[in-house]
Amino acid sequence: MVTAIVIPALILYFYLVTKKEKTKQRERWEKLSEIPLEASVEGEILDCFTEKKRFYHEYYSLDTTMRIKEGNSLIKALIRQQLKPDTTPYSFSKGQTVQLLGKWEGTTFHIGKIIQKRQT
Repeated sequence: MVTAIVIPALILYFYLVTKKEKTKQRERWEKLSEIPLEASVEGEILDCFTEKKRFYHEYYSLDTTMRIKEGNSLIKALIRQQLKPDTTPYSFSKGQTVQLLGKWEGTTFHIGKIIQKRQT
């Protein structure tokens, strides 16, 4: 008699916990590219590559990593965007000068907005 009540209650409990976690992760995934514009970096792109990463179960992200030369220092910059069927990755060329707005997290600069500079 006890198992007839306890087992369905446990199944319902874990279902609700899992559903709540999935909702929370979906909200994080939707806000993936919303980065506060606290700092600015301007420099020349030395290297750039894009890769697909799993964010949470069926949610994926496109992470574009760049190495930027600003003065005498090298900066690792990262821009993340949600991977949807209509998502196109950012394309940059080596030697291009850009201004990046975003925030620092450790030694990596997380990009919120990109301003491409014209070559003169």
